[in-house]
Amino acid sequence: MKCVLAILAALGGAMVPLPASACGAVGEPCEVEGGIYHAEAPPGDGPHGAVVFLHGWGGRGDGLLRDRGLTEALHARGYAMVAPQGMPRRPGDRGGSWNTRQNPGGRDDIAFLAAVAADAAERFDLDPARIVLSGFSAGGMMAWRVACSSPGTFAAYAPIAGLLWRPLPEACKGPVKLHHTHGWSDPVVPLEGRIVGSGVAQGDLFAGLALLRDAGDCGTDAPDGFAREGMYQIRRWTDCADGFSVEMALHPGGHSIPRGWTALALDWFERLE
Repeated sequence: MKCVLAILAALGGAMVPLPASACGAVGEPCEVEGGIYHAEAPPGDGPHGAVVFLHGWGGRGDGLLRDRGLTEALHARGYAMVAPQGMPRRPGDRGGSWNTRQNPGGRDDIAFLAAVAADAAERFDLDPARIVLSGFSAGGMMAWRVACSSPGTFAAYAPIAGLLWRPLPEACKGPVKLHHTHGWSDPVVPLEGRIVGSGVAQGDLFAGLALLRDAGDCGTDAPDGFAREGMYQIRRWTDCADGFSVEMALHPGGHSIPRGWTALALDWFERLE
């Protein structure tokens, strides 16, 4: 969030706010330094919150906006859907991917996503203090990378079915607010990770959560750190340093965005405000 605020401050007076119809779901994609994104704000006056949602490997931002169930669920809670586009996996490819492994030859996706959030806040009357970074699968991996290495970029993080890659970083920075959702029976990104076709290895979810807990000096919770909400098994680390909130929600399904995720993640975020 600090990065977003800094960009907004730097652009203050130099950028004239554009109408929402200038780009996004109803027109051409919005362009920022490094790439494009699509966005759709809820009806009514702002400022709104927003979820910057990162597509999975080979996905497209405009495709996310066509998922009316997810977009309208966000709108019903007063949040905009902001859908950045990953870089092409190969020349001519319409699908995109994220620089989840910090490849120095790839796009600086942390800077790109900060620019997306700042531009969307200006165009769509969004509150930078209420912009959450989320994503599914590879998009969740990118959200984890930002949360661990540059946590001040967004107000909070809500990755789904994505992990850090091995080797894991020695430490994560903070403070950070992160809510992770994962399927118990996910075969694509298992809880403990796996080796993929190129020979690289996904990380272990619990090792990644341990890095965040170490950064936040989180201890052993009281019994209220465990909960059951519908199909979700919840684990909350509530005795962390100020500014930290770490939560995990497991569901019995596989590699998917589970039903009820929007309410689960936004309820968590709004409890922190």
